[in-house]
Amino acid sequence: MTIQPGSRTDTKAPHRAATPRPVTHGKFAPPRFPNDLVGIERWQSWLDTIAQHEICFVRAPAGYGKTAFAATLFAQARSIGWYAGWVSFDPEDNDSAAVGHLFEAVRLARGAPAEDSVSALCAAPASAAILASALAERIEACDQPVLLVLDNIDRIAEPRLVDVLDRLLRHPPRQLRLVLVGRDTAAIRADETEGRGMLLRLGRTEIGLTNDDICVFLRAAGSGLDARSCAKLNGLLLGWPTGLRMAVQKLDRLKKGDWSALTAQIDAYLLPLWDEQDDGIWQFLGRASVAPQLNDELVRLLGEGDRGISILEDLHAQGMFVERSDEGNGCYYIHPAVRPVFRQFLDQHEPKRAIELHRAAGRYYETLGLSAHAIDQFLSAGADADAARLVGDTALSALARGGVEQLAAWLDALPCELISKSVALIRARAWAAVLAAEPDAEAAIAALRAAGDIAEAQVIGVLHAGLVRDVPESVVEEGDPFLAAPEQLSGFAVDMIRAFLAYGAQSRGLFGLVHDVVRPLRLCAAATAMDLPNAIATRARAAAARAQGQLAEAERVLRDGRRIPGQLGLAGALIDAALARSCYERDDLPEAANLAADALAWLEPSCFEDALIEAFQICIRVAAATAKVDEAATLIDRAELIAFARNWVPLKAMCVVERARLRLPPTIDVEAVLAVADEDAAVLDPLSAQGRAFALLCEMRAYEAIAHGDRPRLTTVAERLLRLASNADDAELRATATLLNILPQLSGRCDKMVELETVRFLNHAAGAGFHRTIVDILDVTGVRAVQNFCSEAYSSGSFLALLKLAEPSRRNPALEGSTSAAPGEAFSFLTEREIEILSALNAGESNKEIARTLQLAPETVKWHLKNVMRKLRANSREEAVQNASTLGLTLIEPAVRD
Repeated sequence: MTIQPGSRTDTKAPHRAATPRPVTHGKFAPPRFPNDLVGIERWQSWLDTIAQHEICFVRAPAGYGKTAFAATLFAQARSIGWYAGWVSFDPEDNDSAAVGHLFEAVRLARGAPAEDSVSALCAAPASAAILASALAERIEACDQPVLLVLDNIDRIAEPRLVDVLDRLLRHPPRQLRLVLVGRDTAAIRADETEGRGMLLRLGRTEIGLTNDDICVFLRAAGSGLDARSCAKLNGLLLGWPTGLRMAVQKLDRLKKGDWSALTAQIDAYLLPLWDEQDDGIWQFLGRASVAPQLNDELVRLLGEGDRGISILEDLHAQGMFVERSDEGNGCYYIHPAVRPVFRQFLDQHEPKRAIELHRAAGRYYETLGLSAHAIDQFLSAGADADAARLVGDTALSALARGGVEQLAAWLDALPCELISKSVALIRARAWAAVLAAEPDAEAAIAALRAAGDIAEAQVIGVLHAGLVRDVPESVVEEGDPFLAAPEQLSGFAVDMIRAFLAYGAQSRGLFGLVHDVVRPLRLCAAATAMDLPNAIATRARAAAARAQGQLAEAERVLRDGRRIPGQLGLAGALIDAALARSCYERDDLPEAANLAADALAWLEPSCFEDALIEAFQICIRVAAATAKVDEAATLIDRAELIAFARNWVPLKAMCVVERARLRLPPTIDVEAVLAVADEDAAVLDPLSAQGRAFALLCEMRAYEAIAHGDRPRLTTVAERLLRLASNADDAELRATATLLNILPQLSGRCDKMVELETVRFLNHAAGAGFHRTIVDILDVTGVRAVQNFCSEAYSSGSFLALLKLAEPSRRNPALEGSTSAAPGEAFSFLTEREIEILSALNAGESNKEIARTLQLAPETVKWHLKNVMRKLRANSREEAVQNASTLGLTLIEPAVRD
């Protein structure tokens, strides 16, 4: 790594072995931190970015881990051989001795002996220019970068220290990397550095905890919160570590929706910070706490007048939990975890004012088109009629964005009599009930039909049958008439029918129809944010590409869809589940696990079974692959509860297979899921619940057949899966069926040769990217490839090379057999001598040349050549070489002749 401060270049790489540094304490060393800190790895990565700058301002409210962040950088810098100095400033450091702390920190960083001249220089009435120059000389003398951390810099107001730093930053030493830490660093000027692009500003967003950090912390603390609950908690905390520690102490109450205990703790924590603020500031923040977003106009409406926005600016500059909006619209907001504290103040001192303020804020948000904020404000003000009107107007757009949970919460907050009087609200209730797979969905659809919106009720009923009752073929059969006469339907209903028709066409192998159906949706998506119908359509397009063996194209489609703004929530989860499967297929297990876990939290309370199966399957298999068997088993238990609650046959099938993979005792009768006698009928329609269940169960069926030595049954399973693959025109299912059919040959338990055309097809599947599809089949069936397969060098793109990756985590001795294979049982039994002769054939050598090169008798060469031709089923020398290439066999170079 090369350091480039300004226009200078340091040719020495800082990432080298660390040199011993003296251990310091007190003001000149970071404080100690608990061992349960999270986010350290992410923090360490910032050192590379800081290396490319001269100054870094780390600025955030209290408790955001600014000091811990700087301490991590300090330790990382020392570990790679940098010089690292530290000063923790205190309020009493506001005297001339504060400048001496800078010199002492640099001296300790360099490991230099005590220098009396330094203290004398600082104590004497030396000018700031002389002090800055002397400090720069000591830093410049270092042969490595010097990371100088000044913690709590906002506590310093001593003019000479500020002047020294200002002068030092006008012409910073080549080796200096200065990190200034505090809630407010405005006293230090760095205009010139910022103008050259060498100033780095880090704040709450960069150093705060991520959703993953919170999940890791809570998991270590023994919390049972899932990824979605952690994300919801972080929506309140905004990465605030101190707030998280307070939340952990009250987690049981928070799970029940009781936030008062956390508010009391935060109030006690903030009291010393806010003790110096006058009552007018508290009163203003109490009124402002009713609104999630503030600008100058709304502040005036809330009763503060023209100075309100100035107060917000000052509090933001002081790091007092008032944040500036990231949207660049000049708005501010009070930290969500702190707002309840000021709201308590409002309720105590102006108890009758809150309703009036909420109503004013609601009206203002409505004029700006911020309907969600307006609805929340009207509900808080008890203005149910205004809230109901807005919910009715925006319900379908909220559903399109995947906001099912938010819409359901609004509807639950409204009086039943208001809902019963509005067709728009009855329609919203029906849609929300179906998309959330609620038990009363049919009653909600009946209520919409009774309200007179018969056409919309019919569409919702058809989708309920397809998604919740798991009869998707009914949507395909009944959907076209709705598109032929869409006048009486909402735009959301038309888009959902269109997206589901694309899904049905893809499942039945009608790939051209998929693109025709989704084209209108794609045209709309180009100008708007990703919504629920577009997410379903994107999944259908990607699945069509995958079924045609174009895995890279499938992943591209998903990633393009994921980049569209506004794709959070349920719509994003649908895409992330499919993307997790793509990542898993190419062995990117960490990304696959993260995507699937995030998606799972949104998909569990939804009606999208196939996406839920993908998310569960990836989470379970990655957990098993990383030796987290208990976690995998717990996930299976969760999936089974949902499968039985909703009577979803494919999800039950997935649970059966995953238990078999882990060799866990079965809890579901596989015959009750799909009887053997019903398999022939199931494979006729790949869209049906039975067809999708068989596609999953085939692994379990193959496992059973091999365990019982029932070769005819294994052949039947493979043939039926092949018919299902043909009906779906699915390359992945076809590869699975082909692999099931040759498992006995691969295990050396059958003397029948595998056809080269079969290997050629599987090579193509492996080359297309179906790696885990192949490896997982070998894992779940427990088949152990014969030693000869794995001892030879196969090219990485060949099917046989994947056999080396198959390592069943829990082998069943009954599946492996105790007898070794006899020579000639499989086509790849080439001896080392035969590979040498085959390589010589590839080089175009004659029999005499081969004999001379390998020092063999001509008769011996002919005998070996005859075996090679027989094993490779070749009729000519050229065909033998070609067939070897088909197998992916890497030929060696012939020995050099004298």
